[in-house]
Amino acid sequence: MVHDHKAIAESLRYILNRLDGVDLAATRALSGVVREFRSETHANQLRELFEQFDAALRKRVSDILGPARIAVVAQLLASPAPDILRILGREDHENSHSDLVAWLLNPHRAPVVALHALRKLTAGLAEPERWASAIADAVADDALSVRRELVIARELAGSDELDRVDIVISGPGFVLAIENKVWAREHSDQTGSYWSWLEGLTGLRGGLFLSPAGVAATSGQFVSISYLDLVVALVDGPSRAAITQGEEIVLASYLKTLARGIIPVDMRAIRDVARSQGEKHERSQ
Repeated sequence: MVHDHKAIAESLRYILNRLDGVDLAATRALSGVVREFRSETHANQLRELFEQFDAALRKRVSDILGPARIAVVAQLLASPAPDILRILGREDHENSHSDLVAWLLNPHRAPVVALHALRKLTAGLAEPERWASAIADAVADDALSVRRELVIARELAGSDELDRVDIVISGPGFVLAIENKVWAREHSDQTGSYWSWLEGLTGLRGGLFLSPAGVAATSGQFVSISYLDLVVALVDGPSRAAITQGEEIVLASYLKTLARGIIPVDMRAIRDVARSQGEKHERSQ
């Protein structure tokens, strides 16, 4: 297998093209396509490679989410809530994603989801305990604000394109800026400009750079998070307490959007792990 990496890579590209829209976990479909292009030996090698990849993915999501959050994700994905962004044809629209993320991080809209998600998202910032305390106090005092497309000082940004932060969450003594990239890349040192603005503020200041794969931001001050990290944060509350009907509908809908087109491989692995957890639970009864 080691000596034939080029042939394996060619086969993988061919298979991925042929399996567009097909569940890669379907071994029979995979087997048929592989045999059409490669010998039985190559087919077995590729099948083994996919099995190793699948096992690694399952371990990864298990380690990141844990059993309780995995069960919540599976339950929400199985709910009757529709994929709202898909219905509207906005599943690839960055601003629509930011609108939904902002809604879910707003305690006025999603009281259980938002509080726990904000704590989880700021756990990777400097002084996480202070962040957790400041957020809890702001929520308790009804003093937490979630704003979209916040216009910052134009002289720092340099142009109209660079002076709007996607999501800004603030309260007494803290400001958190979130820059969201779905398919586009950061341009013209956006996060550097945003950090220049944040540096001029007092209290706790933090920046998160959100993207499907968790790519690094231009500014080293912005902490990079992936959409899987976002899922972990959003389901932390529901794994601990009951959520409102509105929260459940919006969260379930958004998870379906992510599962269909943004992080489908990760979400498929979560469903597979949840299925395995359910089967183990049934056998133990």
